[in-house]
Amino acid sequence: MTAVEGASALDRLGPVLGRHPVDHRKRWVNAAWALIVAVPSGCLGVWGLSAVDEGSAGASRAVGLLIGLALGAVWVAAVQIRRALRGAPGEYFEVRELGLVHGSRRGADGWTWDRVTALHVEGDAVSRLATRLGNGYRVEIAFDDGRRLRTDGLAAGAGDLGRVLLARCPGVALRPRIPWWGRAGGWLLAWAALCVLALAGQVLYLADHPDHERRERTAAGVATVTDVPGLSGAGYALLACGMTACFIAAITFVILFFRGRPYRRTSPR
Repeated sequence: MTAVEGASALDRLGPVLGRHPVDHRKRWVNAAWALIVAVPSGCLGVWGLSAVDEGSAGASRAVGLLIGLALGAVWVAAVQIRRALRGAPGEYFEVRELGLVHGSRRGADGWTWDRVTALHVEGDAVSRLATRLGNGYRVEIAFDDGRRLRTDGLAAGAGDLGRVLLARCPGVALRPRIPWWGRAGGWLLAWAALCVLALAGQVLYLADHPDHERRERTAAGVATVTDVPGLSGAGYALLACGMTACFIAAITFVILFFRGRPYRRTSPR
């Protein structure tokens, strides 16, 4: 069974009760602002690693704050760009009397309400985070033909769309939803092991590049000793960030594995 296609076929779903366009252009603006924050803060942070004195605790905290701000801004930009690329230009949702229409400049498909097989709505669509980044609200819909649709707080009237879906498909919405970490099973432990191996590799690399002394003899016959760092300040910063990320990821995967055990015990074999 395929989705309802064509203008005449979509008309069979009844009159339009609500239209919810998705503002993907705002995602590109969000990504641009995030990169504007990330580039100067990251450059200042890397420069500060080699410029500040080792005994200056305040300067070290400032450098850490700049690097953390840069990493957070890069993450925001990456998420916004990924969602913008995943969405179609001119994307919109239409709530009709007998079903749901999803369309864009490429065309439109429609489904009657009884063809919704899975529905998940969560978040607060009126928060500032939802209206700016879209992260505070999420709607996921699955249909009997295998098609899956997603949207977030950047859909106009996202809260109204979510409430209509819950009202039209109450039985589907009340079905228990198993999170991804409840289905991943042993893969979580495998990912945790990979993170531990990556962490060990970085520690070994750091140990293999210790600081050392370089002895030189001048033309006058005077010997000079110079301390040579094994890694540059930027290298230490990258390793520190990498080791921290691997450690946190490994702990997170292990915690998610044990949190997912109740789901795996109750799920059908």
